[in-house]
Amino acid sequence: MVLPIVLLLTGIIIFLISAGMALGLVPTFTESIRDILLESFGFFSGIVLTLYGIWKAAPDVVKRFVAKNLRKIPNLPSYYKRGTVKFELEGEINAALKEFGKEGAGFIEHEVTISWLTPGEEARKLFFKGGKAYLKLDFAEGKERNLVEAVLLYCSEGLLPEIRQYVARPLMCAIDLTFTDELLDRRNAVRSRAYFTQEVIPRATEATPEVNKYLDTLELLSQHGFFIRILLPELRDYPGRTHHRVARQNHLEQIESLMEFLKITAEDSTTARKRVWLHIGEAIRLGVTLVGITSRLQFEGTRPYVRRIALNNADGARTVYLIGYNLGLHYAPIIAKEAKQRGIVDKYEINEYDALIEGELKKQVIARLSILEKAGQRFLELFPNLEEWPDLKIETDTNTILIEDSTITETYELEIDTAWSERATESGQTIYGPIAAADAAKILGVNKLSASPYRTLQSLFKASNYLDTKWSRDGNTITRR
Repeated sequence: MVLPIVLLLTGIIIFLISAGMALGLVPTFTESIRDILLESFGFFSGIVLTLYGIWKAAPDVVKRFVAKNLRKIPNLPSYYKRGTVKFELEGEINAALKEFGKEGAGFIEHEVTISWLTPGEEARKLFFKGGKAYLKLDFAEGKERNLVEAVLLYCSEGLLPEIRQYVARPLMCAIDLTFTDELLDRRNAVRSRAYFTQEVIPRATEATPEVNKYLDTLELLSQHGFFIRILLPELRDYPGRTHHRVARQNHLEQIESLMEFLKITAEDSTTARKRVWLHIGEAIRLGVTLVGITSRLQFEGTRPYVRRIALNNADGARTVYLIGYNLGLHYAPIIAKEAKQRGIVDKYEINEYDALIEGELKKQVIARLSILEKAGQRFLELFPNLEEWPDLKIETDTNTILIEDSTITETYELEIDTAWSERATESGQTIYGPIAAADAAKILGVNKLSASPYRTLQSLFKASNYLDTKWSRDGNTITRR
């Protein structure tokens, strides 16, 4: 704001001098002096405009640059020293938050502005205004402590504020601590991280011992890149997909189930025991697929992965994450693009990162695919020769949350069996899962099976011994016994 004001005032002064000379109110300068004056103004205004452009384009970089150079001045007065630390903290924190926002599909909403507590003020403060988070802290001589305390204060209310009513307090505390650790690691803040690990974490775990059981899991997710890129975006979307009147215990179970699912996914992906994981809960529904087997990509191409995206959606997934490694670094974005071109995916985001796998940093890419409603089912039903496409179904692992008291009535059982028997008239014949699910949903009086008490075909079979004895489920098909 200062630069444009200076430029404006300078322009006004030059204009008044020129107007005064034209009206004879100011003694006329020689032509050479006037030219020098105008050239000086042009040069000065160019510098000012350039600096203003740099400030608008990269304010965090400018703040860090100014702070770094001001710190070199010996015997800097206390007021300017505090201003230097303020600029440095804002630059570091906002740069990290922007990175996180891009990688986590925009879960960061506020730019941080810092000020210091004045004498007589005791409590730290955080409030939001105009898209910014204003943090008021007690100034400490060591930068490392200021940085940690600022991030923790931001997390207390600024990090996913809407999800906090649904998450157990020890887990939310562990998420705040893990987020702080991620930010310090990204900014290479070695001294701040030492203060954080040696003083802050022990203090937090001593006050709330239950935090410990979550920290190891979150550290594992962080190492694999799942914390910022999968867990936090899913938590951000959770409030809009559930209802506040649902019992609190139900919310806690759903969040815990997501944590356990991502933990298993991270562990299994390390050993490559599985390639596909599917989590279908009441409000959280996602699929994760590893992309990187060189032989498979070379000989089968993108088709098995595009088909699996559609199958995951037909089974209830709203979001699918492709995690590419090795040759998958190149193929994951191609698969995402093809799935969008085929009408399965609404939009997708791609970002590359370094994952810590078994003590080694490995380059990976993650594609977050947002799926259109029923797009996967339409693709499976209408696309020609789809049965010739290879699939990853033998490696699928499904983690499903069931609803209590979901026993199906005998009338529904018979009607569903009749509908399926018209499609598979003999023993051994199969029906595509999405088609079978659509038949069951129609009989149950809902638009889709996931809107019924049974959610998935697997849940339907568990609720009906009759259907389970007459039909078997294999991957994304059911077979008449």
